[in-house]
Amino acid sequence: MNIVFQGVDFRNCPAAAREKLVLDLRQQEDFLCHCRNFPQISDALILNTCNRLEFYFYSKKHFDVSPVVDNFISHNCWNEHKQVLKDLDVAGHLFKVAGGLESQIIGENEIFSQLKTAYIFALKCDSVDYMFHHLLHGAFRAAKAVRTHTNINTGALSIAQAAVQLAADNIAIDKAKVFVIGSGKNAELVVKHLIRKKVQDITIVARNPDAAEQLIVKTTGKFLPLTNLANNLSDADVIFTATASQETLITATQLEKRIKPLVLIDLSVPPNIDYCVKKLDTVKLFNIDSLNKIISGNNLKRLAEVPKVQAIIDKHVQAFSKWFQGSGTKPAVMEEAC
Repeated sequence: MNIVFQGVDFRNCPAAAREKLVLDLRQQEDFLCHCRNFPQISDALILNTCNRLEFYFYSKKHFDVSPVVDNFISHNCWNEHKQVLKDLDVAGHLFKVAGGLESQIIGENEIFSQLKTAYIFALKCDSVDYMFHHLLHGAFRAAKAVRTHTNINTGALSIAQAAVQLAADNIAIDKAKVFVIGSGKNAELVVKHLIRKKVQDITIVARNPDAAEQLIVKTTGKFLPLTNLANNLSDADVIFTATASQETLITATQLEKRIKPLVLIDLSVPPNIDYCVKKLDTVKLFNIDSLNKIISGNNLKRLAEVPKVQAIIDKHVQAFSKWFQGSGTKPAVMEEAC
């Protein structure tokens, strides 16, 4: 029996091709159930995220899983870009994925949750047996060790995440009144990270009420027309600007009588906030340059952790290798899903 991997990710497959390789849950279920029709396949699992589509199998040594996948994935870009691995190379890859080393943002936590979800889904589809119970739990243990013993996942590496964290470093953001000016993608990402910080009081400030409504439903927040912003600035404790506007939306004159502290974070290019507000004692202003410096510093810190992470992963791969080569052919007791 062999552990077999076939997959594409952001490094070997362009985004335009990956968009054609997205499988919804029904398609994933159909494929995993279809795999049960092959006595040569003992285990099967799919990991599909915005950055990767990966198939994992435990199958008989001389059985070729490629036709099984190819008949399901009809796009030519699959065979053009796919990577193929076997046995311990698969374990090494999977453990690195779980540990965040294979992510576009090094050390990000989301992939760990996505891998657990993929495993639980495969369990429900009855497509995993003793081999993948051991393999996946080995990956989970490796990932947890990485997060416990290294700093690979500390510090924000996206503009929106860095902006929200910067605000949280300067004010008790979960209790703050927060304005988000804008209703596009950057504003949506800011809102996403505000929700993760358990911010309760969010006001979406925008020209278009329909676009703002798409964000409000995610936050149980409020809508404020952009034309009314100046009259309501005194209500806010934190303001994020994330618009495509070419004009200045907040000026020093509007804030000069302010008494309570205000944190302003301008994500817009060109800036939406008058730089002169920095002269005001009660106001802290951060712009895109401030955030890029934070992100660059965090990225360097994470990269410095990579050798330490790799050493932990190597140790866990060696433990799996010992089991795989020794007792890997014997059924193992199923471990509780993480």
